[in-house]
Amino acid sequence: MTIRRLSVCLTVFLALLLSAPLHGAENPDAAAAPECLKGTVAKVTEGALALKNTSFPDETLPKRDISILLDKETTYFDGTKKVNRAALTPGHIVLVYCKMAGKERKAALVRIIGGKKL
Repeated sequence: MTIRRLSVCLTVFLALLLSAPLHGAENPDAAAAPECLKGTVAKVTEGALALKNTSFPDETLPKRDISILLDKETTYFDGTKKVNRAALTPGHIVLVYCKMAGKERKAALVRIIGGKKL
């Protein structure tokens, strides 16, 4: 009976050991989760938002200037109030929730949290 218990325990251990690396692959959307960036608006164009001194969720990355794509699906808020793209002006401090679109970041939501107000 002891040999049988040992073989069952060994089989269960091996099954758990081999399935552990596969556990992370079960949720492919985890890699596509939105990234939240904080920065100051430098320039707004029809298709892009330029941010300066941008902070990244990964604190090991230094602050830098970046450009984020904007499209018709991007939503804009000033605090909790929904606004349009025209409300974004240089000097606003914003949070941008974005996803990767190829090698570029595409904004899903832009929220004004401070800085210059109209």
